[in-house]
Amino acid sequence: MDDLSFGTVQAAMNEMSSIPARPIELAIEPPFRLRTLEVTPAALEIRRGNDVVTLEPRVMQVLVALHRAEGRVVSREELLELCWEGRIVGDDSLNRSVSQLRKALADEDGVSVDTIPRVGYRLLISQNPKTSATITEVPPARPRFSFRAKVAASVALAAVCAVAGALTLYAGSSKSWSASGVRPLTQESGVEMFPAMAPDGLTVAYAAGPGFWETRDIYLRNVSVGDATPVRITNTPYADESAPVWSPNGDRLAFLRDMRDGECSIVLVTPPNGAERIVSKCLDPYAGLAWLNANELIVGFRPAGTRARHLVAIDATSGRSRPLTNPPADMLGDSAPVVSQSGRWVAFRRTAAIGSDSIQMLDTTTGREQTLTDDGWKAAGFAWANDDRTLFFSSNRGGDFGLWAIDTARRSEPQRVTLGMLPLGRLSTDRESRKIAVETGRIQANLARVGRDGGSALPITMGEGTDRDPDVRGDGTILFASDRNGTNQIWTRQTDGRIVRLTDMKASYVYAPRWSGDGERALFLGVVDGRTDVFSIRSDGSALTRLTSDGAPKGRAIWAPGQRRIFFTAVNGSGWQLMSLDLASGRSAPVPDSRGIAIVERAGTRLFARRSSASPIVELDPASGAVRALPVDIAVSELEGWAPRGDGIVHIRGSGTSAELWITGWNGVSRRLAPLRQAPRFPLAIAPDGSVVTPQLIADNRDLMLIELR
Repeated sequence: MDDLSFGTVQAAMNEMSSIPARPIELAIEPPFRLRTLEVTPAALEIRRGNDVVTLEPRVMQVLVALHRAEGRVVSREELLELCWEGRIVGDDSLNRSVSQLRKALADEDGVSVDTIPRVGYRLLISQNPKTSATITEVPPARPRFSFRAKVAASVALAAVCAVAGALTLYAGSSKSWSASGVRPLTQESGVEMFPAMAPDGLTVAYAAGPGFWETRDIYLRNVSVGDATPVRITNTPYADESAPVWSPNGDRLAFLRDMRDGECSIVLVTPPNGAERIVSKCLDPYAGLAWLNANELIVGFRPAGTRARHLVAIDATSGRSRPLTNPPADMLGDSAPVVSQSGRWVAFRRTAAIGSDSIQMLDTTTGREQTLTDDGWKAAGFAWANDDRTLFFSSNRGGDFGLWAIDTARRSEPQRVTLGMLPLGRLSTDRESRKIAVETGRIQANLARVGRDGGSALPITMGEGTDRDPDVRGDGTILFASDRNGTNQIWTRQTDGRIVRLTDMKASYVYAPRWSGDGERALFLGVVDGRTDVFSIRSDGSALTRLTSDGAPKGRAIWAPGQRRIFFTAVNGSGWQLMSLDLASGRSAPVPDSRGIAIVERAGTRLFARRSSASPIVELDPASGAVRALPVDIAVSELEGWAPRGDGIVHIRGSGTSAELWITGWNGVSRRLAPLRQAPRFPLAIAPDGSVVTPQLIADNRDLMLIELR
């Protein structure tokens, strides 16, 4: 049964229900109380005094639906209709939302969510609870954690507690692994990232700041003391510091410092308050950092004029470097190195294109590389066990980000360790492999609309994941990519507000969907089995077709006027190139004079493009793709999302809480349209009325957890 017929059946069932079948729009839901709790659906908040917990939109919708029922049982089918618009979702989605809701209400005596087996749920509110709710102040000497943070930590614990039953790893017949406990390491607001366990397992170093795209500093925390006060060891204005790593004997800490003006350095310090020393400049602040041995560090390096990132070893005393890896020139290259305790093996991520990763292992004694996984699924973080052969890694290979393990000696298939109830990122273990620190949390972004002449960004989608890469059809139907159901798929927002899923692909990533001129079909790019190709699909979700088969990294695809050909950008050799594909013959060819073009966009029948480096936007001939300059230079950086409009180029400046929406007219004059909460590289779209549809960050939280192993 497809989404439309399923929705029709659900609507018919709900006509006989005591609860109206109107989907829950949180923006217009009035506030209400649950004993001492004040619930504000539009703000996604539950408040008790000065403590506030923020729920995911879907969890808040479930709470509103149960509250509307006034103690009556709400069937699972009704909840799907009210909160998921009748879409087909697995039981896990509803179960997870109910589980999170129960945790959010756990501290409120007399309020609970009751399960009626094989039927549904009801919200119970006792008039005479056994005890009255109290709020206890945390002593001033210890950090005070908000109600929201406590609930988030509880959810994180629930997500990884599956380890206790599932984590049985292998190392031949010599050793097996299991989890003896899971607990939060950090619970502050903002992000705590890049965990680095000290070799003795007593301390974790990490980077922390107000958000993913804000500046961060390096902190230390004692992992053996609950709610330990962190020690801040850097405070560098206008610098983003990340990737702390301990030297093999734990006496020194190295990290990366990016001054946001292109100046990046590898810094060495003796914690907690020793003097800093600059080891070397670094050319890529996003590649990660690792100690190869007591005096050499591994860092990413991108040679001038190339696309692929290499890994090099840098002498911490002299600053001299030597190459370690040499990835193919048409890839994004190598990053995230982690070294086994013996120093013989280096595991790292090799990225062919966005969303297409393989896990590689380098033998430092011979220089020989081995491929551990080559199926393209994303790999976020790695950590070695002390047996020198078991590699833990976080990946979305099952569709969601969970923890996996692989025996690198046997070269067997990776084994799943945890379900991805919460995404897991970077990992770190101590010398004895008694503890593993992990990142957990999520980026949540929904689509918002800004009027043609500016103003506030008003939300138009509500989902649990990241809604991104929008495009708007002539009738206002929005096409977008999202992982809102736990996997990467293509969706539409209909003009009546319904959200409809178009694809059901096992892809590690899908992105950049674009409507055809008549709005009957759409193009998008998908990464399947590690290969990136252009796909087309009808507006009703039928006739999914793979249009290219070369698998090369690609940036954008767009219909040419007339819809008999498409243009797409791909890596040809070591750089970007605009390609033209004739849909009738299936033949493609590079467009002359288009080297370096990575992004193409359309406004009506006009086509525009930007080269991969910061350079002016150019116009493309709609028939041939030939490049021609605009009357005035309009340049956007590689990190800026942009879209052409009739009166100029709309683009985003800055990121995070400092992001802003601007327009630069064809006369070169710029003006600010609206403040945003944005991530770099998020594309935007122009609606027929000139308004702007853009992803808007809802949450970018990241915390650290500790899994104790035995």
